[in-house]
Amino acid sequence: MDWMKDLGQRIEFPLDAITFDQLPDLLEAFAYQLPFENTTVLEKRIRPFSDERFIETFLTERRGGVCYDLNGLLHRVLQELNCPVRLVQATVYDTKSDAWSATGPTHVAIIWNETHLLDTGFGVNLPLVPVPLNGETVHSASGSYRIINNDTLEMKRTGQAEFVTGYRFDRETSITTDDLSKMEQIIQQSDASPFNKGRLVAMRTPTGQKTLTERTLRIEETTTTELPVAGPAQFEMLYNTHFLGRES
Repeated sequence: MDWMKDLGQRIEFPLDAITFDQLPDLLEAFAYQLPFENTTVLEKRIRPFSDERFIETFLTERRGGVCYDLNGLLHRVLQELNCPVRLVQATVYDTKSDAWSATGPTHVAIIWNETHLLDTGFGVNLPLVPVPLNGETVHSASGSYRIINNDTLEMKRTGQAEFVTGYRFDRETSITTDDLSKMEQIIQQSDASPFNKGRLVAMRTPTGQKTLTERTLRIEETTTTELPVAGPAQFEMLYNTHFLGRES
């Protein structure tokens, strides 16, 4: 389809075919080109999860999205390329409150061929490689990742000493685009949602990560730089230049 060609140009990765061995390169392309951001959450836009939605979000507006946008897009791409994938839902573990997220199973991930977990929508906590469901630990530029108890993603980010819980997923039950719409409604409307309070943009880079809030831009690579954000105009300028690769 034409939009797949256009998306391939945006992420700088041809989307004409994909093998399992190419998944790390594809996951990196998504991670480094498509930001995790909550712009449409704050705008409270509700649209069906369809090709038209993905075209509007990622190509016409050239934005990123939250988990159901990014993993929804990746799933649709892999589905179009006849890959053995399905969507599953997950509940994120909130390390700050030491509890499972009050929004419930509102994270979405992808199962590949019943053997691996794929995720390009977990903020900057992206494995960047397929994670085996058999418990084997895998490593990438972002850290180490493993599945325990058959259903829980653990991660040890680069520089961390110990594994921490990322989320628990329901590997037995596939979800549909209607389920994604229900997640979207909760994330937009729930008081417990962390993504409907203020603008947030985050992205992995080949050497680290960067995060933009309404107060600061933080770039963590070989060194860490933190810049104050003076207001909406500067936010838009930083958003465009640092995350979308275009002048404001």
